[in-house]
Amino acid sequence: MCENNPCKNYELCSGYIPTYHPDDYLCSGGDPNLCINCAMMVRCKNYELCSGYNYLCSGGEPKLCTNCAMMFRKGLLFKDNVECPICFETKRAITQPNCEHMVCIQCFSDCYYGIFNEPEFPYSKGIEKKYNRLCYNSDSGQAHKLFRDKYPLIYKYEEEYTRRLDKKEETQLLNSRCPLCRK
Repeated sequence: MCENNPCKNYELCSGYIPTYHPDDYLCSGGDPNLCINCAMMVRCKNYELCSGYNYLCSGGEPKLCTNCAMMFRKGLLFKDNVECPICFETKRAITQPNCEHMVCIQCFSDCYYGIFNEPEFPYSKGIEKKYNRLCYNSDSGQAHKLFRDKYPLIYKYEEEYTRRLDKKEETQLLNSRCPLCRK
């Protein structure tokens, strides 16, 4: 098998198209311009909201990503030029999952997913990269502690990060219903 033709989604997936028989793309309907990973994925019905993908062969809710299947259990309706009753702007809107009220996508997202603004890292980008690499690639709590001891403002950064994340989760629990009728 020679993989030298890039997938049409190459910028996103960095995948290559296998050169074997196109009937092997059973999940995608046989699109010969997709790598095997992209061939097995379709956009969620609520993609404008969640940016999620559903794997066609996963056996889950048809055309919903896992997150939307768990949160809403259905595809939501989108409509152009609706005045949002929260921000009062006229833009593309989405129906609430438990009633027929419509709010703009941004207000819906803020209500259901919460708002999270990551605090500013207290050191240079180079130190931030080292910190992230250490946090995500190291199983050693000792190495992480030594790094934080060397850069003590990281303790305050982590406390603020956790506080903001907790606030976002609290907002999600409170606001995961229609802001107009509370269904």
